[in-house]
Amino acid sequence: MIVKKSLKKNAIISLIKAFMNIVFPIISFPYASRVLLPDGIGKVNFANSIIDYFVMIAILGINLYAAREAARIRDDKAKLNKLCKEILLINLFSTISAYTLFILTLLFMPKLNDYRILLIICSTKILFTSVGMEWLYNSHEEYGYITIRQTIFQVISLALMFTFVKSRNDYLIYAGIGVLSNVGSNIFNLLYSRKFINIFEKTQIELKKHIKPVMTYFGIAAASKLNAALDAVMLGLMLTDSAVGYYSAAIKISRMVKEMISSAICSFMPRTSYLLEHNQMDEYKKIVTTVCNATYFFCIPAATGLMILSEPLIILFSGESYLPAVPSMKVISLTVIGMCSTSFLNQLIITPHRMEKFSLIAQVVAAISNIILNILLITRMQVFGAALATTCVEFILPFVLFVPSFKYFTSIKNIFGILQALSGSVLMYLAVYFTCENIENIVTKIFASFFIGCITYTLFELIMKNETAISIYRIIQKKIRHK
Repeated sequence: MIVKKSLKKNAIISLIKAFMNIVFPIISFPYASRVLLPDGIGKVNFANSIIDYFVMIAILGINLYAAREAARIRDDKAKLNKLCKEILLINLFSTISAYTLFILTLLFMPKLNDYRILLIICSTKILFTSVGMEWLYNSHEEYGYITIRQTIFQVISLALMFTFVKSRNDYLIYAGIGVLSNVGSNIFNLLYSRKFINIFEKTQIELKKHIKPVMTYFGIAAASKLNAALDAVMLGLMLTDSAVGYYSAAIKISRMVKEMISSAICSFMPRTSYLLEHNQMDEYKKIVTTVCNATYFFCIPAATGLMILSEPLIILFSGESYLPAVPSMKVISLTVIGMCSTSFLNQLIITPHRMEKFSLIAQVVAAISNIILNILLITRMQVFGAALATTCVEFILPFVLFVPSFKYFTSIKNIFGILQALSGSVLMYLAVYFTCENIENIVTKIFASFFIGCITYTLFELIMKNETAISIYRIIQKKIRHK
């Protein structure tokens, strides 16, 4: 049965997938930026940023909703076929709407005339993201397939880029290769879906029941996108382009770390939805407790590590000219805890229990708070004010979500696990600070800090008998014995 798939394996594979999403841009972007120069890269990024809004309209927020609903009925092929046909039909209507808006935008915005061909190339993502049915594979916990498929197309895209992108005039080719990775994956998804469903099977279609939750998730996605872009937009309007650059440098690394931890958390959503559908509450509560402890076991020391290494990481990834961003990155490091808390509450409690209206409320509250805090803090503290506003907002989100989620926290182990992670992180901070403070070489300092921090934190958590640390230790011990 599908339900017997290893949750630990799912989480590890999801981490690998998230890691590859970080690694490939790190490999491709330096090459592309040097060949295409700022002008070419800027054109492609501008086009993709516009197309992303139309992709959001085409998807409507269906991915998370469909993954949850499919996970609940994945053992009943007739019901799954019916759901998939209904979701695909909704996606068809939303995709047509998105393309209609896209064409109208091209026709009535003369400023986009110079980007027309580029935008048309990038627009293929609108269609194939909708029909890719990534949610179907998430609902069946096919994380191995998703990761292998994605990695194959990323490698193909890298090879094509190194082969065909040779001058600053090749930005259209570069854009096309970027689209290929997305389109290729989704075409393969459509073909491979026959393993799980038969969309040609005759079934009665009921679309109306899906509209309200789908539009709720669309509202969540739109509000979330607004929140993500709001700080940079307000900095650009209120200050200078340099201020936006400093802020972007400060936030990008913490977002990478958050994406890795959150991807592992997301892998548990289909299983929890399945368990709730089959009224297996004891198993559900066990997973919630375990994932809660694991989330804070990783995200608290990750935030602490980013805080310690703010300066060397800024120098390594962005250069010494971005050193004014260091104070902002120190405070933004804390957002890893807030972001991962939000991900945990959304994926394991709010979404499985069909309480998505609270996610929408949380995002709206966060957006309003974001605007008010940015106006108040940017005028007084410049870039640091924007960073402080972002950090506050990232903790407002889980606070709002915790209110309806409180009754599902039934174990005192959650509190002990968080306290253990906090204590271990403080000890780690002190150990790294006093050991690595005087190391001058940036790369050596980062690796030494990472090594000493991991050893100190892990040993402390094992001594304190942290459940997540002990589980990881037993897994490693078991692997070694088998060898």
